[in-house]
Amino acid sequence: MPKILILIFHERSLDEEVLDCLGELNIQHFTRWHDVTGCGSNGPHLGTPVWPAVNSVTAAVVEEVQKERVLEKVRALQADFPITGLRAVALPVLDMV
Repeated sequence: MPKILILIFHERSLDEEVLDCLGELNIQHFTRWHDVTGCGSNGPHLGTPVWPAVNSVTAAVVEEVQKERVLEKVRALQADFPITGLRAVALPVLDMV
């Protein structure tokens, strides 16, 4: 069955909400990077005194049939937190060992 890598880019303030979404979908395996910096549509998140916000990235490899459910959860979070940086990307996994 094909696998999909879901990358969720989110403000650190949404760490728990993102983990709750994964838990609700019974996705128990993930990797998370903290203090990720960058600039997106919500402005700079650079972890500096001028731009103090920082992001996290949460990654999970899921079955292709789960992809839309994960993206629906992210869309629901975007609706709940409309001014908070939150994006998701779904990429095909070509190989995994």
